[in-house]
Amino acid sequence: MWRRICADGCEWEVRVLPRESPAGLEILEFRALDGLRPPRRLAVPLGLLERMDELALAVAYRQARPIGGDYYGRPGKRMPDVIGP
Repeated sequence: MWRRICADGCEWEVRVLPRESPAGLEILEFRALDGLRPPRRLAVPLGLLERMDELALAVAYRQARPIGGDYYGRPGKRMPDVIGP
């Protein structure tokens, strides 16, 4: 069974993506159980997930970013609150 964390009003499953891990690191993936939010990923040292407590999981979740190009808008799309050319 995967570990779970509650954050941002949602429950998330936390797992390691073994095939995508670079040498000495593993990729943690946070996947929303409601299926409405994009997965978030973070590279951490190998074996860290097993040693993480709830506070460490919450910190890792905050550091993880959604995958794909939609973290703050689609690539090439101008956001209305951005100042400058």
